[in-house]
Amino acid sequence: MLRGYMACSADGFIADAEGGIGFLEAFDGVDFGYDAFYAGINSLIMGRTTYDQVCGFDLPWPYAGKPCHVVTSTDLTDPPDGVSRWTGTLPEYAAAMRGESAWVVGGAQLQAEFIAAGLMDRLTLFIIPILLGRGLPLFPHRGGAVPLVLSETQTYDRGVVRLDYRIAGKGV
Repeated sequence: MLRGYMACSADGFIADAEGGIGFLEAFDGVDFGYDAFYAGINSLIMGRTTYDQVCGFDLPWPYAGKPCHVVTSTDLTDPPDGVSRWTGTLPEYAAAMRGESAWVVGGAQLQAEFIAAGLMDRLTLFIIPILLGRGLPLFPHRGGAVPLVLSETQTYDRGVVRLDYRIAGKGV
């Protein structure tokens, strides 16, 4: 099962106009159930931009102990343990993960590509109660509508709302 799990502002941006995610800092310390989600994930896949951003946090690699595949055409310089470059196609990745639970980390573009290809099974969105006005959109326009089936909602401290969706047509 391929899952998306990400936060966005109430007006649909995952980062501000400069690509920063500082707007999320006000919500540090709120338990959004991340530990339970992460415990159920076998591996991760992320785009190069997300990988570079995570590496730039000047913190230990936050996904230690789980294989992480970075979709990129360029080599990774001194990647953390368990991190490798994915050079196959997205359908090949989905096939390789059949029977596993993989998280498509961050990267609206990569998630949109998995969704457009009909490969994503579930999508969890955390709506952060702030209007950024402009920034990096949750999903870049891909042309066609993709129906979602709401499976669960939950509210958290400070007005955050979690929306869990099943991608329509997916049996998971």
